[in-house]
Amino acid sequence: MSSSLEEQQQQALAQFMKKREALIEARQQIKSISVTARSRDGAVEITIGTDGTPSGLRFPNNKFKEMTGQALAASVLEAMAASRAQVTSRATAIMESVGGTAPSAAGGGVLDRLNLDRLLDGGTLEEVLAPPATGGDKRG
Repeated sequence: MSSSLEEQQQQALAQFMKKREALIEARQQIKSISVTARSRDGAVEITIGTDGTPSGLRFPNNKFKEMTGQALAASVLEAMAASRAQVTSRATAIMESVGGTAPSAAGGGVLDRLNLDRLLDGGTLEEVLAPPATGGDKRG
């Protein structure tokens, strides 16, 4: 193998390792995102993490006492949607800062099948490109 080709391979490997480390750090940052948003009417405040699960729900000004059930439900859903949108925005910004992108909605390409967690955790090429497992109903 020529020296030039070996240098190119070493440079490519070094770039890959640098990118991999940046993606591992980005994954950790994304996992730690927690966002609190309030409904426009100020009646509801919800905190949501990257998995979309609420971790906090507050009624900061007791305005809910004067609201109908339907109005309160609308405020809860509005605050939840606002929190989720902010989580998505922050996660997207983190991925873009390291040169990563989210899979396209169209799907079909190799990058859309790529399992980033398996890649970052040292999976084989077959594991990294394997289609996601489809679990059925796990209830007994």
